[in-house]
Amino acid sequence: MKYDVFIKDKVKTHQCSEEKNLMDSLYVFKDLVPNACHNGACGLCKIKVHNGSYLKSKMNRKHISQEEENDNILLACKVFPKCDMEIEFISKKHNSILNLRREQ
Repeated sequence: MKYDVFIKDKVKTHQCSEEKNLMDSLYVFKDLVPNACHNGACGLCKIKVHNGSYLKSKMNRKHISQEEENDNILLACKVFPKCDMEIEFISKKHNSILNLRREQ
């Protein structure tokens, strides 16, 4: 099944499959998601989930503390949507890379 994922900081909505993590589903939109490790090691895909339910796999504590996880701050590569969602990319590294791309 596919769900709409609204990306708050980009004011865009994309359909994401529940079989894929958010990072893999959104990766086709290279203007939104920089190339990343896709396994939780780099932290580029740090997001805040504002609305919606999801399944998640284990977070890398180097990038996501238990407190952040409790506050729905997660790694997109570890989140699988279970309904329509609203997210926001919050990694400073992520936003810096996208800004550099736009300037080129």
